[in-house]
Amino acid sequence: MKTGLSVWPHFVAWVFNPWFRYSGTRFPPFHRNAIAASQREHGLKPRATSCRAPARSALLLVALALFTASQRASAQPASALPAARAAAAAEVERKHAFALAREAITFLEHHDLDGAQAKLGEALAIIPDKAVWHYNLACIQAVNGKRTEALDSLERATEFGFTDFTQLEGDPDLRSLRELPRYLKLVARKEEICHRAAERAIEELRQKFGKDYLYEVDEEKKLIFATNTDRATLDALKAWLEAQTRSQCEQLFSHKPDEFIRVVLPSASDYHKLMKRPGVLGLYEDETRTLLAQRLGQVMTHEFTHALHSADQRALGQEHPIWLREGLAAMFEAGDFEDDVLVPHDNFRLGFVQSAARRQALIPFERLLRTSPQDFVKSPNLSYGESSSLMLYLHEQKLLRKFYDVYTASYALDPTGQTALESVTGLTLPDLQRTWEAWMLARTAPAQSAGPGGAYLGIHFATANDGLKIGLVLPNGPAAKAGLKSGDVIVAMADRQVRDYQSFAPLLAAHKPGEEVKIKFRRGEKYEELPVVLGQR
Repeated sequence: MKTGLSVWPHFVAWVFNPWFRYSGTRFPPFHRNAIAASQREHGLKPRATSCRAPARSALLLVALALFTASQRASAQPASALPAARAAAAAEVERKHAFALAREAITFLEHHDLDGAQAKLGEALAIIPDKAVWHYNLACIQAVNGKRTEALDSLERATEFGFTDFTQLEGDPDLRSLRELPRYLKLVARKEEICHRAAERAIEELRQKFGKDYLYEVDEEKKLIFATNTDRATLDALKAWLEAQTRSQCEQLFSHKPDEFIRVVLPSASDYHKLMKRPGVLGLYEDETRTLLAQRLGQVMTHEFTHALHSADQRALGQEHPIWLREGLAAMFEAGDFEDDVLVPHDNFRLGFVQSAARRQALIPFERLLRTSPQDFVKSPNLSYGESSSLMLYLHEQKLLRKFYDVYTASYALDPTGQTALESVTGLTLPDLQRTWEAWMLARTAPAQSAGPGGAYLGIHFATANDGLKIGLVLPNGPAAKAGLKSGDVIVAMADRQVRDYQSFAPLLAAHKPGEEVKIKFRRGEKYEELPVVLGQR
């Protein structure tokens, strides 16, 4: 049964997509309705409950929403109203389907298989192509001894794109199906099913983004690409992710992805349509195995670390806490390759963490390890910064792999990670925090600019998804003298990839005025390289 890890993406979607939000109550809404119906059947007046005040508030909010909607509708052309109403109705139905699926999980937690099956059936009547719901239904039916129905649901799940054969072949809920000919035949068709799922995914992406994108499937590496870039950029992205997979799996993760990961690098306008939350530069949603990034660079490395880590968690049957997930992703985001190894470095958040330490405002590790996702994202620079710095400390003490192995082995006993941290470091958690804090304060935070008297190029940047787009070249500056122009997109400097400002600023600050550096850039569809003599601020 895909509960556990598959529940987390709903939280992520809830945070980033308002249409996923569901105003839950202590009891499912139908529970109170059933009580009221029973009272009416016995000729009794429905009794007031503690929900009366919230209900009145809810009715007022609904009335206000309806009034606002009617005002907006009156301002729209008559021809737009039917389509808008149909879209609104479809969205309400979609919300209801996801609410039903969540109710099914609640029923499962209370060991009510029949209730869970009924709710999943209702959800699938609304959204019939939701593969993971068909899979969960198959698990419930198999446990209930309905093997034929379970195989029907399992086959439907694969028809709609379910390809997690690691989960399927190891799931104890499907134990009763293992020796059946239909099950064995289904498993034997793994490559065919995966290939068909990839073709379906490409077609869905093509319909969503249109002909101006590049689409590609790498069946061996389990990657599907939809990028609003040129071929050279897509090839560079593929090479980076392949190297990242190889390096991180050698360093840390024991299980490579067994399902296709969709990597979407959209145009700026498409990204803003997809990502409604301001300031969010990327997202990995594990339920759909989709990575969305605004641009290449650190955000892509961060989100792809999530994808690899999620695959390892699924194979282990574990759901790691947010401090560990984000700590690893943020630690690797500023990394660079040295001899084919992705070596992690301090990220831009170190300055925030050092400032908090000097103000005695750090998050105690005892609390950090137990922080909920909702609380973790309230102070992201501090929580992400502390978690990633702790991971980097373990890495530099050559204890990271040992910690991860001990943690995953003892996960059932302590999913917070405290036991594993204390075991591999030989320190209590408070002592570890004091030791880490002294180490962290002695480090130099990555430069956010070259500073007064430092090196400079004489350019202002604009927005691009494949590198640093030059918005303005200052007259008579180093870039202008070298021949760089407005509209050029810098992709490398001094033989190192620089796809974003977080990577560019520390690299520029490491050079001195008067030094000559090579700048690789894209001009239109051509790539060129120019030597630039750095100026002084």
